Formats: sequence, structure tokens, C-alpha cells
Amino acid sequence: MADMRAIARGFLFVASIALTCGLGRSAKADDPGYVPDGPNFPTITLNEGPEGAPGLPPLKVPPPKGWDKQSTWNMQVVGFNDGQGRPSSDDGWVENQNGRYIVYMTSTGGNGNNPLTGRVENSGTSLIDATDPPHPVYLANVATKSDKGAPHVAVCGGNHFPNAEANGLLNRWFMIRHDGNDDWEIWETTDPAHPKLLTTILSNGVNSHHAWWECDTGIAYMIFNQKGDGWHTGNHIYIYDLSNPTSPKFIRQFGLPGQQPAADVATQKSCYNAPSDTCFEGVTNPPTGTHDIYSAGVNKNRVYIGYGSSSDGIFQILDRTKLLKGCNTSVNAAASADCGTKPTQADLLYPQISYLTANPHDGAHTFIPIFGVPIPETQTNFETGAPVKIDIAVGLSEQTANECAPQKWKNPSLMDISDERTPYPISTPTVGQFPGDFCAKGARFGTHEMPRRIYAPYYGKLLIVSYFNAGLQVFDIRDPYNPSRVAYFIQAPDKNTMTSCGSSLAKKTDCRKATFSDLGELDDRGYIYNMDRSGSGLTILKLTGDALKVIAPPASPAKAK
Repeated sequence: MADMRAIARGFLFVASIALTCGLGRSAKADDPGYVPDGPNFPTITLNEGPEGAPGLPPLKVPPPKGWDKQSTWNMQVVGFNDGQGRPSSDDGWVENQNGRYIVYMTSTGGNGNNPLTGRVENSGTSLIDATDPPHPVYLANVATKSDKGAPHVAVCGGNHFPNAEANGLLNRWFMIRHDGNDDWEIWETTDPAHPKLLTTILSNGVNSHHAWWECDTGIAYMIFNQKGDGWHTGNHIYIYDLSNPTSPKFIRQFGLPGQQPAADVATQKSCYNAPSDTCFEGVTNPPTGTHDIYSAGVNKNRVYIGYGSSSDGIFQILDRTKLLKGCNTSVNAAASADCGTKPTQADLLYPQISYLTANPHDGAHTFIPIFGVPIPETQTNFETGAPVKIDIAVGLSEQTANECAPQKWKNPSLMDISDERTPYPISTPTVGQFPGDFCAKGARFGTHEMPRRIYAPYYGKLLIVSYFNAGLQVFDIRDPYNPSRVAYFIQAPDKNTMTSCGSSLAKKTDCRKATFSDLGELDDRGYIYNMDRSGSGLTILKLTGDALKVIAPPASPAKAK
């Protein structure tokens, strides 16, 4: 992977940002502190030469091989671990823990034999050492109490927390995850082969989903639905200060207007019987539950929330300071005294900047911003020669049906959020069912997730999207108005791949051992980690060919001819 690391160093030299092997994990002096470890985002620059020019014709995308064959285009397999045949899930994380690259792969559940312990264990969180990418080593299965898995995770290195030295957190690592729908837990993973449960933050759950953890502040946002909490329509957000993971501190709960609990029962009853636009947002009543959250940290002071996974989606932008302090009546005179647990509609509207209602057939599974994207068409149209820059966000709707017919075609949406009061879609990268016959392949066909970690060579240039049975699909988004495909990886089934079914256009149902890509996560060396929900393991990849050129740095003036 020396070529990728050289490219990363070259790119960041031009951007005057140092990229080290300990990026975001070791708190070195040259650590740029990208979220979630710090408050910063990379500066995006256009590549020089034809690779960065506007109006490039799209690349010719080669057809994939048969459904039971591995297909790669501008990507190369580097390593593989079977993950004990445990199915992956919505999340994954890759940590540089003092030079050891530890993969945290979540699971949808079930159970299986663990050769490390000689026992049959519930699937929870798999920890895999990928320090040597061609030979990843399975370290531990952090089993769950239930057989519902631990589908979501967030990890922080203790060095980044405020008061880390005073609290004894230096050179320690911590994971938050939920056990099925039951709880949210904090584990110490400093020794990744022997994780230790520290405490259970939330319990008595009905449902749960994503989390986001700001490592530099310790603020954690966990999606949960607790029995008897009084909130309507499922999941909402619990916010905690976990800057000292051994001593969690509750801050508040939050959700979409219309989700608020019985403290505002009169308004709730009136809204549900005679709804109006002052009662709830979106097109459903009661409103859809919370699915995803992403904080842009203290510098951007924004939080991005997606409501609804596959339908009735709402994308919401919040003022982070107001979200965290809006329950303090000295900050917001209109705040109710108990808005931390029983907010009024006014309390929920206080931090809201804007929201965008999706087509009812689309959800807001993922809502992640990308700041300062230069528009290549503008780079030569002004006296300064500097391109116009916009802020964009990527919205993903999850495909939840194995058959194509019951659900609308799911593809990413790129939105212009430069004026955050009025987010608006500008383009849709697409992958069709042909060639590939993905609707008949088995498993789901459509979008799911994208990486959450930030590494400068990729940021604002490549979008890596898991398309379930169509594998990982990679898009060039340097011109966000005209994105195009530049790479893909579609895994072949193996002995651990589970059987699932799909529908062809002839209404014939096919059941096959189809792979099912959940996520393609990144590390700071340039590797991409494909995690498979059908139990087909962890595949480590790198970019090649035209995909690698997208993130290549401009040529040095001294070497230019």
C-alpha cells in the first residue's frame, strides 16, 4: 500500500496538512483533529490537469461477472478474514490504536462457534487486527446477552477526551454499542483481544439504532427508545457527556416535533386528531422515528439527523449549541423546566435550522455533510481563477426489501446545503439492476451506508456506497453536479454465505447464497474494508487505476514538464 500512502502524503503536503499513521488516534502534535476526534475538516482542493477538469465523459463501466463470481473494477483485494461467519450490520469502525489497526465489525445477531473460546456464542462485535492487511487476525467476539446482535458502534481514543490525563484515560480506548434493542453499553478495548464492560448507560429498551461520539468533547448521541419514557413513534435521541467513560452524565433527550412525550399531551391529542403544519414535520402523522445522527463538532456547530430509514424520510439540520444548551432557561427563556426528558414542541424547534422532507418512498438512513466542495466548472470563469465552493450533504435511503418491485429504486442523493436554511438535491449517482441482474440475484439491491470516518485524500472526491448485493460502488464526486462511477467490488459467496431470495422481472423468485455488502469503511492508510451482512467475512481492498487517479495529488511544479 506504499503507493496509497505516498499519494496521501503528497495530497496533504499540498493542502498543508500532515497525515500520519496515528491520524486521529494518538493525539500527536501534528494530528489535524478531523471529526469525530477533533473539530476540523480537510480543505478540499481540485486536482490539476485533465483529472480535475469539468465536463469529463463518464468512464465505461464494465459489466460484473455472474452472481456467484467476484467482480472488481479499479479495486484490488488485499486481505480477507472470515469473521467467524458472523453477519455484519449497519456500522463498522477502524481504529489506529498506537499503531495497531483494529477493525470493529458489528453484527445483526444470531450465534456461532468461536474457535478462540471453543464455545457457541451470540454474535456481537468482532474485533479484528488489520495491522498487516494481507493477514488480518480475528481477536475477539464481544458477545451479546441476546441473539439480536450489536448492530451499531462508536469508538474513541482516551487521549482526545477533555481532562484525559486527570481522569486516567491516556492511551486507553473505549467503545459504545447496544446489545440488541435492550441497552447502550460502554466497553474498554485498550486490549482489543480482551474487551471489558465498564457500564451500561441505558437499559430497559424497546428499540435502538445509530450513535455518534465526539471524541474531543466526549458528547455522545445515542438513538434509543426506552420503555415508559413517554416518547411517541419509536426511536429518539439520548445525549450524554461521556468525556469520562467511567462516569456518564445525562444531558437531554431530543426528537422530531410531534415525538415529544406526555408532558405536552394536550397538543399531542390535538395534533393527531386534527393535524396541522404546526404539529409535526414531514408527511406522516405521527412523525417517523430517528434513524441516524452525525455531529460536525464545535467548529461547524451543526448536527445532522436523519429520520426514517427507508420511507417517510426527513433530513434535519440543528444548531449544536442550542441542542445541548436549549434546556437551560438562561439560554432559552421559552424552554420548559423539564425539557431534558419531557420537552414541549417549542423546545424541539429551538435548535432547528431547517429540514427537508424526502419523497415518502425514500428514507433518511444517512445524512452526512461535506464542506467546501470546489465546483470545477467555475475554476476558470473568474479573474482570481479560484473555483466557487459549496457545502453538500449525502443522503441515503435504505433498501429494506429483497425484491425490487415493492420498493422504489434506492440511490444516493447529493444535496446543496450552502444555504442551510434551504437544503436541496442537486444530483443522484445511480447503479442500475442491469448488467448484473441484481433484482434476481438474492438479498437486497439498493443503497445502505457510506463511510463516516474522514481522511483527506478521499474527502469531497470519492463517495463509497454499499449497495447490498451490488457490493461497494465508488463514485467520483469532484463535480457534485455530475457524479460518475469509477470503481466497484462485488464479493463472491463462500462457505459461510447465507441464503436469501430475490425477484426477477418475470416474477420468478430465486433463492441463492448472495453476498450482501453492508459498509465500506476506511483507514488512514488508504485501505477500504468491505463488511458483509450474509456472513461472508471482511475483505480489505485498495483502489487502483482511474479510481486512484481521482485522489492523486497535483504534480510538483519542479517535476512538471
